[in-house]
Amino acid sequence: MLLSLRKFPSLFGAFWFAATALSGYGQLKTAIEVRSLSFDAAESGQAVDITGVVIFSDPPSTVFLQDETAGAFFRPEGKPPPTPGSIVRVRGVTQPGLYLPGIENTAFEVVGKKGLPEPISVSFDDLASGRFHYQWVAVEGIVRTIESSGEGTAVVNVSLGSRAIEIHVESPPSEAIKLIDSRVRVTGLAAGQINERRQLVAPYLRSQNWSDFEMLTPAPKLNKIPKISPEKLLTFNIEGVAQHRVQLSGVVLAKFPDGLIYLRDGDTAVRVRLLNEDENLNVGSQIQVVGFAEMDRFSASLADCNVIEISPAESTPAPVSVGFLDLREGSYDSNLISITGILSDSYRNENGGVLVLRSGNRTLHANFPNLIEGLTLGAEVTVTGICVIESARGSQYLSTPDIVSIRMRSADDVKILRTPSWWTPQKLGLALAGLGVMVLLGLLWIVLLKKQVHRQTGTLREKIENEAALEERQRLAREFHDTLEQDLTGLSLRLDAVTALPGKDEKVNSFLVASRNLVGRIQTETRNLVADLRHSRDGTANLATALQELVGDLPKDVGPEIILEFEDLEPMPARTVHHLKMIIREAITNALKHAAAGRIAIKVARNKAGLKITVVDDGRGFDPEAETHGTAGHFGCMGIRERARKLNLDVAWHCDEGTTLTVLLPKT
Repeated sequence: MLLSLRKFPSLFGAFWFAATALSGYGQLKTAIEVRSLSFDAAESGQAVDITGVVIFSDPPSTVFLQDETAGAFFRPEGKPPPTPGSIVRVRGVTQPGLYLPGIENTAFEVVGKKGLPEPISVSFDDLASGRFHYQWVAVEGIVRTIESSGEGTAVVNVSLGSRAIEIHVESPPSEAIKLIDSRVRVTGLAAGQINERRQLVAPYLRSQNWSDFEMLTPAPKLNKIPKISPEKLLTFNIEGVAQHRVQLSGVVLAKFPDGLIYLRDGDTAVRVRLLNEDENLNVGSQIQVVGFAEMDRFSASLADCNVIEISPAESTPAPVSVGFLDLREGSYDSNLISITGILSDSYRNENGGVLVLRSGNRTLHANFPNLIEGLTLGAEVTVTGICVIESARGSQYLSTPDIVSIRMRSADDVKILRTPSWWTPQKLGLALAGLGVMVLLGLLWIVLLKKQVHRQTGTLREKIENEAALEERQRLAREFHDTLEQDLTGLSLRLDAVTALPGKDEKVNSFLVASRNLVGRIQTETRNLVADLRHSRDGTANLATALQELVGDLPKDVGPEIILEFEDLEPMPARTVHHLKMIIREAITNALKHAAAGRIAIKVARNKAGLKITVVDDGRGFDPEAETHGTAGHFGCMGIRERARKLNLDVAWHCDEGTTLTVLLPKT
């Protein structure tokens, strides 16, 4: 039923209200009952039937009424709204409203004419609390400003002691200028700006016309307004601080586009906000203003001011030279100062450009609408501007500046005294970084050079050793050829001659033949040795071929049986083949000379570890630990060890039944 009425009030409203009026069940009868509902309860659409006096009309959407309990509002639903002072009976359903509940789907009737009710005298705090919202109230205060807010309307700013409130008047401001600086009593509708959270942001009053203003005390005449110096603003007075305008004069220190100027009178300066800018006013002008004294963030200022006299500028006001510590005193607030420091930073923010000055461990921000270009960080600069104390801190009875800044007037307020040294911390850091990189590269180059020198030294040493070894081999080959081989040749010739002599018995002849054969073998070995010494160790050779030649040179008719077994062997360095051949030859020689062996087996095979060579004889054996490290007149085994070390070979002797020599050439 209620939902249908809310959707179609024009069709069902009159019938429904008649029915509910007869029953009277569940209806809200007073304004206080309506405004006491919660959001959910008001949104449920509870029935309302109240009678009250219209206190304000806002055509075409809203009418405000007040009964003996409180105030409320309703929608006239397209009908001509009743005039203020009319007694109306309103029936409808509740709705939440922006701030407090109201009435919609209404049917109303004018039941009489009573006039406006007696207003409730309220303070600013009463209005800010919302307790008297949408009720007929009255305030007393001093008119600060009157401004046009649109076609046929005005906004009046009224000071209620330490706070001010706006009065929105539905009439033009021309006839009310005489109210400025007068004490008035204003009646009107308590209203305010509401945010989306249903919170009262700023209260204000709404008045229909200037008849709602009652002058209690007229404004003082201009020649009666007291004159005062900046240093006396809001200081102690036995009669208290006056709320009316005061008169102040001084020289203009700075002028900014937002209507803000700064005046200096004597040693004290003051911040002044003008209602209207004057084109004849310039820096250095001597002016006289009237306005209302009020406390700014740290010191007193003048607001809502009018200029009443201007004298042309005769000279530019000089700034007061101060240090960073002087700014903490607070006496330079609003004054024109100059300060010197090191430019440590510059950046942009939402208000323009900021220069950061530093002196020791203290910093100061200088503000300008645009970021000043061409300044080098680290330069010593002097900045001129208005000293602004942004915030203060309290200590028992004393307030002291906390954050201080400078507001510059133009880019000319910055003077460069000394440019920074070329060696800035950044450049020094880059230079040190570059030096560090060079040192690292130098160390790396030295390491690489040492490796290259070590490698070339090893190559040179090996080359020198090879050349020395080759020279020594050639020398030995010459010595063997020129001495031993010649002597053996001579001995062989003598044995041939003795053998050819007649008259020898068979035994002697057999001995001479055997000796001749032995000398022949020694000659052959000597030639082989000389050829081997002359042969180059460069290139590759085949171990199998070398071993076959070695076994082939041994006598076939005498001595033990020699067996050679090998797999297909790949070519290897000639130097390696030579040393392996000589190791095997020495092992065979030892078996022939010392072991009295009947059989010698040579086996060459590859396994996972590398190339394995074994020389096994069935002789009488020996003690490897005692006799393989060299004894007087016996150096064969020691030679085997020396050759093994040259090739990084593993050699070992095992004597159980006979002797086994094992040689292992590891994989590379």
